Amino acid sequence: MSNKNVYRDMGKSVFSDECYTTRAESDKITNYLIDNKTLKLGMKVWMPFDNELSNIYKSLKKEWGGTIILTNLEMGINFYDYEPNEYDIIISNPPFKNRTSLMKRLHDLNKPFIILQATQFFNNQFAVNYLCNFSEDYQFILPRSRMNFITYNPERDILCSSKNGAAFYSFWLCYKIKLKQTFNSLIDSGKERDVEEYDKQGNVIIDNHMNIFNYNEDDEHE
Repeated sequence: MSNKNVYRDMGKSVFSDECYTTRAESDKITNYLIDNKTLKLGMKVWMPFDNELSNIYKSLKKEWGGTIILTNLEMGINFYDYEPNEYDIIISNPPFKNRTSLMKRLHDLNKPFIILQATQFFNNQFAVNYLCNFSEDYQFILPRSRMNFITYNPERDILCSSKNGAAFYSFWLCYKIKLKQTFNSLIDSGKERDVEEYDKQGNVIIDNHMNIFNYNEDDEHE
């Protein structure tokens, strides 16, 4: 497992609104895109806000196995002034702030994309105008339940999700993706409320404490 400290600044106030995608949600959207033949081998996916510890990246690599182009600010590559030579689609969970700039950049690129957004998206009139002006090109993948996110817990100094989910509803916004209909349901997998915990290097924290209710003295003498 990588020891790259990609979350070293999570405790600072400027990063207090960072929300990372859980394994459960990443696996769910990846399998959905594979099942609906949105993702095919031979395609190239650009992930402009991700790194090798991103759960969406891990899910794509494991379940799909196609070509993935990772870029991020840690690499010194800014989404707003860089574009790979070849790619077919953008998939990412971008920062929820600066939606006006995000949508303008995406439309300037004019490539298919699938990005995670929250209902606050509709509070931005400029972002909504893109939906109205290009309505035939937009579709939505709508989770049945509110998503759970991984955030920084300053009391425990770790990254973790919760059982309650976020206070807001989130959805996958799709552009120039050929889905069956405008609004597409993403059914629950049953793992949405599983608590996921990571240290600040992105390593999974596993609870190895013995459960006293399952303890059997005979086990010591085998």
